[in-house]
Amino acid sequence: AEMARRIERYELGVHCGFQDHYMAIFGGCNCIDLRDKADHSNGREAPYATVECLTNDATKLPFVLANTGIQRASGEFHAEPRRQWENGDPARVKGFERIGALGRLGKKALLLGDWEWLGELMNENHALTCELAGCGEANERLIQAALKHGALGAKLSGAGRGGTIIALHEDPNWMGARLLEAGAERLIRFFPGPGLTVRRI
Repeated sequence: AEMARRIERYELGVHCGFQDHYMAIFGGCNCIDLRDKADHSNGREAPYATVECLTNDATKLPFVLANTGIQRASGEFHAEPRRQWENGDPARVKGFERIGALGRLGKKALLLGDWEWLGELMNENHALTCELAGCGEANERLIQAALKHGALGAKLSGAGRGGTIIALHEDPNWMGARLLEAGAERLIRFFPGPGLTVRRI
């Protein structure tokens, strides 16, 4: 995971974090704690992320992901908000700290099966993300459609300005149909998949 991220960030020059790489390598449903990795340092003092597998404990995952069909380079989207955060912009420092706290609270809500609380946390996360970095018209249209049709929570699942949103609803199939009606190009059902598999021949 660290090597993949290092290649993307330093060899390819893409502004990126660590979450995507850890999730792809480990697979499953995980809580990934990235605290103390904020400086993106390559030195010995930079810790690995902590990966806590929730696959066996979070057996109900009432989510659906809806893709807008819009492709964009997420690194371009991340670059300016990150620059302002690195420069100590108070709103971004406080906002990103809150987003981290929301993630940790979201783990608790997920394990408790408290879907109303999890929905509230998702909605707060989305509002903060829009305020700090923007969302994108296509994403916002799908998110508002999800909430209109009874989703407890809906938010970006990536960088924004395109890509994919995630909605929490007791009937993901029904919600998925509503999102297709609202203009989603495709749906992705949310279930834990395998991570990296190495085969030696």
